[in-house]
Amino acid sequence: MTIPILSSSHSADAIESAADRHATRNSSASRQSTQTDRLVRPVGHGLDVGSRSTRCAGGTMTLTAATPSGSPELWSRYVEGAWESYSRHGVTAALDLDEVASGATTTLFYVVLDRAGQMLGGVRAQGPYTMIEQSHVFTEWQDSPGLPLVTELLHARIPHGIVEMKSAWVDAGAAGRTVSNVLARTALPTLELTGSRYLFASAADHVLRLWESSGGRIDHAIPAAAYPSEQYRTVMMWWDMHTLARSARPEVWESMVREARSLCGNAQRVPSAA
Repeated sequence: MTIPILSSSHSADAIESAADRHATRNSSASRQSTQTDRLVRPVGHGLDVGSRSTRCAGGTMTLTAATPSGSPELWSRYVEGAWESYSRHGVTAALDLDEVASGATTTLFYVVLDRAGQMLGGVRAQGPYTMIEQSHVFTEWQDSPGLPLVTELLHARIPHGIVEMKSAWVDAGAAGRTVSNVLARTALPTLELTGSRYLFASAADHVLRLWESSGGRIDHAIPAAAYPSEQYRTVMMWWDMHTLARSARPEVWESMVREARSLCGNAQRVPSAA
């Protein structure tokens, strides 16, 4: 497990409380939540089962793709792990627990498990967006000189399908780089399952640099945002389905294709590793 600042029971209570608050919102908010859920519904091939898994990291770990509604127990474990990790780093302000725990804006999510079934990390996907205002980056770049360029990029790319990766975390006791590399490789199945061309994520630059091996590229033209506090420098990374095979490291691309074929459940739709 991660090592939270809050106790495990406090963490679980916080998540349960968030879910309760979401369930008891007034009817107007409920209609808005339902509308949001429709807006982020996959327009691609979708995850046609509750979850799909594939072995990774030399057979020592399992990567699972799932949806909150299809795998509620796995989703609860993912949310708790995210809360504990963000608490440990003192950045819970960057995790909207009410929204995340509800699952309403999450199209699909991924978790990495060890051989004993312990969760080592995870990440979730939002989109494809139908409006750029659905992205959390407007909060992150608020009052930042990079906001106009962020807005311009989202406007230009939304017609082609854009998906945002959010709430990534890695267990404190896990092999961090290995788990992070596995999560980075989810770019291909995410683009495939949502039928999108573009994928993006925002995080500290030293974190995203680890994900460049999977074909993502930090957009250095966008000034970094001081988010969630002045001590952080948050940057934006983009993956492009049209250039992914060329941008990813060859050995990483081979793993991405192999894992995507298992997770997408339709080998004909996944690009060749050759």
